[in-house]
Amino acid sequence: MKKPLPLFILFLFLINCGHKHQYTDKNHITEKEESNTKNVLQSEYLSDYPVIKDSAKFITNLRQTFDLSITESLDQQKSEKITFFKKIKINGSDQDFYLIEYDWITGPTAEYPWKFQIILTKEGKLVKKLYAQRFELVHIFPQQNPFLLTVSSTGKGNGGHDIYKMTADSMENVYEGKIKTYDAHQDNKVYEPNELKLTIKDFNNDGFNDVAFSGKTVLIQGLTPQGDWYDSETINGKEVNYSVDHPFKKIPVEYIFLYDKKTGHFKEKENYTEKYHLFE
Repeated sequence: MKKPLPLFILFLFLINCGHKHQYTDKNHITEKEESNTKNVLQSEYLSDYPVIKDSAKFITNLRQTFDLSITESLDQQKSEKITFFKKIKINGSDQDFYLIEYDWITGPTAEYPWKFQIILTKEGKLVKKLYAQRFELVHIFPQQNPFLLTVSSTGKGNGGHDIYKMTADSMENVYEGKIKTYDAHQDNKVYEPNELKLTIKDFNNDGFNDVAFSGKTVLIQGLTPQGDWYDSETINGKEVNYSVDHPFKKIPVEYIFLYDKKTGHFKEKENYTEKYHLFE
C-alpha cells in the first residue's frame, strides 16, 4: 500500500503547479476585444426596451453591428436567443448601461461558452464585449454601484474570475488574480464547487472590503511523494480506483485578494503563482 504524502504543504504546491499553464492568458479566455468601438446599435432596438419585438432581427443586427463571429449551424440557428437585456449601473459611474447577453447554445469546443455579453451606453455605443460563462453584479462596497463579476472557462473546464468597473469611458478589470478559480476539468483534480465560492469581507481590517475565493481541491487521482499521479492502488488486498465520486483526497483552499485603495485593484494577499511554481 502506498503511504500518503508526509507533508500537507507538498500537496498544496503540487496540485496547483499546473495552474499558470492552464489559465494565465485570461484576456484570451474571458473576452474578445472590440473590433470597432464606434459601432452603435440602431436606436430602434433600444427604444422598445425592455421589449424585443423580433428576436431574430435583433440578433442579426447585434451580430452585424458588433462583429460577433460564431460558427453557424442548424442547431445554433434553432436555439440561439437573447438571455439578458437590462439596464444596469456599474461601479465607477452613475450612468445607465445596457447589458445584453446573446447565447447561441452550441458550437465547437474552442468557442465555448457560446455566449457574448455586450455592454452599451444608453445611446447604444459599444463599451465592451465579453465572452463569459456566467456573470453577476456584485456589491463589494456599501452604498456604491455594483461591480460586474464574470466567470470564464475553456471548453475543458479551466477558468477563473474577473471583476469590472467603469473608468472614464471604458471598463477596467480591477481583479489581478492569475490563479485558477474555476476547475471542472477532470484531469487529476477539480474544485468543489467547480466555481470557488466568492466571499466579500474586510480581511485586513483597513476599512475596505476585499474578495476571496474558497472551496476544496478534489484529487481524483492518487499522488506519490515524487509528484506522480496514478489511477488506482491496492489497499489491504483490495483494488481502489480513484474518481470524482471516490477521490484520493480533498484539500481546503482559499485565495484572498486585498483591495488596494491607491490603484483601486484587488491584489493577491500572497504571490500564489510564484509560490506554486516552486514545485513544478
